[in-house]
Amino acid sequence: MTKTENNGSIGIGQWRLSRLHRSIFVLMTFGGLFSLVHAASDISGTLIWTCSNQLNGTAYGDGVLNDFRSTKFPSPKTGGFKITSVEQVWLAFPSYCLIKGAIQPTSPGGIDPAVKAPDYRVPDINYQVYIPSQWNGKFAQLGGGGFAWSADVVAAGLQANQQFSPSSQGAALSNYAVVLSDAGAGESSKAFDPQFVRPGKQLSDVPRQEAVKNFGQDSIKKSLDVGLYLVKKLTKATPTDTYFVGISTGGRQALKAIANWPDAYDGVIAGAPPVDETNLLKTLEVPAAVNDWVVNWNSGAAMLTSLFGQDVSEQTLSNGLGATSRHLADVAIESGADYDGYNRLLDALAPVWNVKPGDLANFFDAAASQKRAGKKGKKIIIYQGTSDFLVPCTQAGEFVSKLSRKATASEVNNSVRAYFVEDYSHGFYNTNSLLKRIGLSPLQLNWSAVADLDKWVHDANALAGAPSLARNASGGIPGDQELNAWKCLAPH
Repeated sequence: MTKTENNGSIGIGQWRLSRLHRSIFVLMTFGGLFSLVHAASDISGTLIWTCSNQLNGTAYGDGVLNDFRSTKFPSPKTGGFKITSVEQVWLAFPSYCLIKGAIQPTSPGGIDPAVKAPDYRVPDINYQVYIPSQWNGKFAQLGGGGFAWSADVVAAGLQANQQFSPSSQGAALSNYAVVLSDAGAGESSKAFDPQFVRPGKQLSDVPRQEAVKNFGQDSIKKSLDVGLYLVKKLTKATPTDTYFVGISTGGRQALKAIANWPDAYDGVIAGAPPVDETNLLKTLEVPAAVNDWVVNWNSGAAMLTSLFGQDVSEQTLSNGLGATSRHLADVAIESGADYDGYNRLLDALAPVWNVKPGDLANFFDAAASQKRAGKKGKKIIIYQGTSDFLVPCTQAGEFVSKLSRKATASEVNNSVRAYFVEDYSHGFYNTNSLLKRIGLSPLQLNWSAVADLDKWVHDANALAGAPSLARNASGGIPGDQELNAWKCLAPH
């Protein structure tokens, strides 16, 4: 194991367990309060020691991740990773260990030869790992919304990464070990402005950039490997099941994860996945000028318009995502392209960012092989709102329609469920749905997607727990006629 030691232990300054906290901790963990939750085991005794004492190396070399890598589906290399803080939180239900850190660039010194600017450095991938004292032995990787959001697993002392959540997945995942990263995009999601895409010496350089590949796919496996390493190091156990859960960009990441590394995941949940992200960006107008005020105003206007059950105009959406299209247009121009460079750049980015139905071929092979061996299944759950103002229903509709033509019926029926949810917008209900179903809140589908996925992975005959207002409660792939009726197929 390659490891750079720092002879002071990490995070000890943040590990403060007062006598009062010790007393409460003993009552919580040995009083049996959590024994029936998610069939979780009490590993608090292990975490007391390992969370503080076994993370005394501030930096780890890439080689420690080799145990989590497959030769058939290789992981992207990292430049190593570091731990920036460790915190034990006892006054939470359940108590947990929270690790924060950064995965460093593969490019030596962060200098990317595919970027024109000589002073540019590839950004770190910031990550967080959450390990509960009452652990069910399972592992969940969370995707990011927007352009990846920030790597914040825990909010206000609770494991509650709920942006774009289909239900209270914070509570649903409280007994899972969890990893989340920002994909190297930092805080770019705030203005939907992917500043991590930089001009190259020529247009073909741009998709080769490490930051671009991190956002598109590489950060997924880099973060998973780091998360698994730290969970095993702290719990002395390898997780029994590994899932990926995400919506929007996180939904695309979920499908990328199972397409690129099908042996690493037992199942994924992909909500509103922009599987054809570059084509989605092509529909936007490229404004001559844009500023954050215009972007934030129009982004907010789009969400409010959708929330009150109204259609969002293409112009409003274009203005709301104006910073993205303007920045990419500038990248194309500075990389030597002429006036049509914006579309040409998106074409170059497509193989890195987009997911095609044919990309799941290795997943179906792995699922079939596992089924023949009598082992647990490999499953995909996709859900999409029919009134999504940001990622059109046609994205998921076209994807599953083509998927059902490329894969055999048994492959799809055994491994894929896809729900199309009436009036559901991008991460929240609109008013039309709220009026139809008294008691539904804007951020809920009254559906525990994680529990549904877990049951199905372990029982091929498990009944589908469909989200509220699902047009197809069985999760079976709808035919083109139904998808057309729901306006979830693009006109051909």
